[in-house]
Amino acid sequence: MDPLTSDRAMPAIASQLRVFQTLLMISPLLAVSAVEPGLAEIAAAHPAPEAECTDASCRTTYESSFFSIYAPVTALDMVNNLPGFNLNNGNTGSRGFGGAAGNILINGERVSAKSESPSEILARIPAADVERIIVIRGQVGGTDLRGQSVIADVIRKGTGATGTWSARGSTLQPGARLVPAGALSYSDSQGALKYTVGAGARRARFQNQSDEQVFDGNGRLTEFRDEGYGQVEDRFEISLNTTFAGEHSGYGFNVRYQWTDRNGGERSLRQPIGGQAFELQQGSDRETKDLELGLDAERAWGHRVHTKLITLYRQDERLSIGNLIGGAPNAPGQLNTEANTHRVESEQILRLEADFSGIQGHLVEAAIEGAKNRLDSDFELLERIDGVLMPVSVPGARTKVEEQRLDLSIADSFSRGALAVDLEVAAEASEISQTGGFAEQRSFFFWKPSATLTYTLDDDSLLRGRVLRTVGQLNFSDFVSAADLGDDELSLGNPSLSPETAVTLDVTWESAFSSIGLLSLTAFYDWIKDVQDVLPLQDRLEVPGNIGSGWRYGMRGRLTSPLDFLGLDSARLDLSGRWQESGVSDPLTGQERVLSNERAWRIQAELRQDLVRARLGWGLSGSLNDGFTRFGLDEVDRFKGSGNLSGYIESRAIESLRIRLGVNAILRNNENRDRLVFNGPRNVSPPDFRELRNRRRSRNIYLEARGVF
Repeated sequence: MDPLTSDRAMPAIASQLRVFQTLLMISPLLAVSAVEPGLAEIAAAHPAPEAECTDASCRTTYESSFFSIYAPVTALDMVNNLPGFNLNNGNTGSRGFGGAAGNILINGERVSAKSESPSEILARIPAADVERIIVIRGQVGGTDLRGQSVIADVIRKGTGATGTWSARGSTLQPGARLVPAGALSYSDSQGALKYTVGAGARRARFQNQSDEQVFDGNGRLTEFRDEGYGQVEDRFEISLNTTFAGEHSGYGFNVRYQWTDRNGGERSLRQPIGGQAFELQQGSDRETKDLELGLDAERAWGHRVHTKLITLYRQDERLSIGNLIGGAPNAPGQLNTEANTHRVESEQILRLEADFSGIQGHLVEAAIEGAKNRLDSDFELLERIDGVLMPVSVPGARTKVEEQRLDLSIADSFSRGALAVDLEVAAEASEISQTGGFAEQRSFFFWKPSATLTYTLDDDSLLRGRVLRTVGQLNFSDFVSAADLGDDELSLGNPSLSPETAVTLDVTWESAFSSIGLLSLTAFYDWIKDVQDVLPLQDRLEVPGNIGSGWRYGMRGRLTSPLDFLGLDSARLDLSGRWQESGVSDPLTGQERVLSNERAWRIQAELRQDLVRARLGWGLSGSLNDGFTRFGLDEVDRFKGSGNLSGYIESRAIESLRIRLGVNAILRNNENRDRLVFNGPRNVSPPDFRELRNRRRSRNIYLEARGVF
């Protein structure tokens, strides 16, 4: 399937833009015009919550009425409007349960699910079913989310049947057809049993256009390239989350299945200087099937001991087919390369958590987790040799990786006046074995201690310092071989790869102000060991590997501020940013350079105004990012800085219904790439060629309706 070809028959850009302009003009007609109230009037109707700080832990309770100005449809709308709170979806792709947590609780509990992010779970909870949200800053011991500095606990009413629905249509500019998406969820209870079932389906399109120039090693222009990338993605998912509350115990069950199919590719028209033009097409078809089952049981043993048992099973299956077809422009072409990959990854987890409060002034938490992970990978590469498509022998093409891991931790939380202390001693032991093209068996053991001190300066501000050791997870994909057909590179697996570890020291200052304002600033330093990057091999091959010790330091911050002082009533600004410096010794040159794939700075901003009486809302969001660099055996790949701007206007004229018209990538900002390839190892070889790519994103226009029933 070729999305680029089908898009040529779509309406002209000007016609679709006129439709967009018309929708913008008629959207305000869906609402009742009125003079907007200021923040003082809003605060009088819905007083801003005040934080209650005790024992160096600040808990701010936001009743459901606080969010009425935002006309929320789901719990996700409410959480996204919490002052100074950044939703953390955790790392759903990590192995193990303890390290995959985000910063969201539901009724004081972490949902025993990994594949589903907190955002997905919150989007299925109707706002009408939320009684209040409690934001906890500082000491978070006993909350199932140890290690997080700020968490939000969504307290549900759980009475009566409720549901949410959404329907969305979107189109790309320039020239792409309308694609649909929709989701439905239903929540109800039967006595002590509460459940939420959800389903969703969507079709999404991605496309961009690029122009590329190729220069030889002496800087002479040798080729022009006109490239277009298009992809269609179809997705279906269904999920069920249930809880049962007994007198002294509670149970939870979660199941989720997701099927995704992506197909498309890139067409590159190449025009050598003084030569014959030709066309190169890169196809890519991928199908994934993901299944997860989770079960938990908890029990209180008197007033001092509480335990929770969690078991989880996950299986992900991925099938991908890639190819390269070359030939004359607008001709069928000839299949020159084909790469087929079939991977099945599974995980089994059993985790026991226990809290003990029998020591006055202390909360002791302990956990033990056992996990078994497995990856079966089958990779096949075919290339045209002497006019015939022939299999190519690739080391590690068929392999199996197995890991058995044990995590242990014990922590103590206590306070002395305004000072709170969280201490934790944790350890991780694992054994990884690999068979097939690579044969290897290794064992690891790591200590993972941490200490957090939180000092409450007053009811509106606190100071927190942390020191901790983290252990990165090995990506099983780095153990197996694959091909990058776009850059004509073969990536081999490395069975000797070790986890990256880091010791982190950070200090955070947070202060609340005005009705919804909050400012948070953090300074950090990371001492990194066994930095994961690319290791060179012979014959111009490379593998993922450890390249030594490195470092990283910088600042990050968040700001939420009302904008009434600028004359924008009931408006707010959310701003976040990060700046860092980093370094590691390059394995080829021996000179210090920045860490691969890491940006020096990034800024994100969102401006929103909720016109309560007019029953409208509008917003703008944008980001600016520095570039980053990838270092290979024979190349240096530099991705330039980029930006993005999106906006929307939303009607709330009908109760419990939101109609939003929005545009993503308004400016269609460029994504530029500068790839310099050497004629051998880059430390001793001259430049071979250079590719300069200028890629423009596609603008996305969408109309979305969301409601409850």
